[in-house]
Amino acid sequence: MPLFDAYIFADWSAANSPSQRQPAPNAVWVGECVPQKDHQQESYHRTRRDGVEYVANILENHVSQRRRVLVGFDFCYGYPAGFARALGLPSGPESWWWIWAELADRIQDSGTNVNNRFHVAGKLNGIVGDGRPGPFWGCPAGKDIPNLRPRSPGFPFRAANDVSLERLRLVETRLPGVQESWGLYGHGRVGGQTLTGIPCVYGLRRRPLFRRCSHVWPFETRFAEVLPADERPFILHAEVWPGVVETRVKELMRAAPSLIRDRVQVRALCQWASELDAQNALGRFFDAPEDLTSQQLRGCMEEEGWILGTGLNDSMIAGQYVS
Repeated sequence: MPLFDAYIFADWSAANSPSQRQPAPNAVWVGECVPQKDHQQESYHRTRRDGVEYVANILENHVSQRRRVLVGFDFCYGYPAGFARALGLPSGPESWWWIWAELADRIQDSGTNVNNRFHVAGKLNGIVGDGRPGPFWGCPAGKDIPNLRPRSPGFPFRAANDVSLERLRLVETRLPGVQESWGLYGHGRVGGQTLTGIPCVYGLRRRPLFRRCSHVWPFETRFAEVLPADERPFILHAEVWPGVVETRVKELMRAAPSLIRDRVQVRALCQWASELDAQNALGRFFDAPEDLTSQQLRGCMEEEGWILGTGLNDSMIAGQYVS
């Protein structure tokens, strides 16, 4: 039996204003697939708030139908190990949650996408570096943000309390082309999406209707150690990266060149997950990578997280998907 009944994936944006009225790239796109209903669609959203409310609404429907749902957003769910301690937050199994709560408390994001992500990054730098810029970096020209500089401070970054922060999470060292979580501005930078995105997933995880049936992988499931196989309704949040399905994205783009790439990416992720699940092969991706040391494994489960689709070296589904 498949692990999930429905799959929802979102392509995120850190834009500081609403996207165009007509569907456009670099905006929020949400893909949904429900194989039993032969349903697959993508939706375009001009603001992050609209996109999250859309996800919440379809999750409400799935929960009412007691379905199992896989939900993924394409930004970092964690930071390199040690970030919680560098901020003076509690360390241990819930370090990731303390960071999520801290960001949710600091990030202000209006219904028109106006947000304070650069100022939040500067304030966090002020805590971590005790007045020295870093580890966050990158801001638009002309913006004077205390403790935030246009260029990387260099890594490893030594925090004021002697915690050493790496440029990349462990999982990012295994995926060529993935951007670091510290860089906030410039082509392909994912740091701004992470700062604006984590509070949204945090909010979804805490909604009363979803609270009891939701889990965040691998933090709350310890990879697949406590991943319930028959709980209903059930929502599993997992970080994704479209690069995992780049082969399928290229195939879809060749077949329909007029499609917006962001839309194609969420469609490809839905197809990837649902097809693997139909073959009882998706579950392997939730397992802990066998080559991690106990310390690395603990760092991933407590703070860094992992990207779904990373860690297997074999081709999946007739060579279409390569991790």
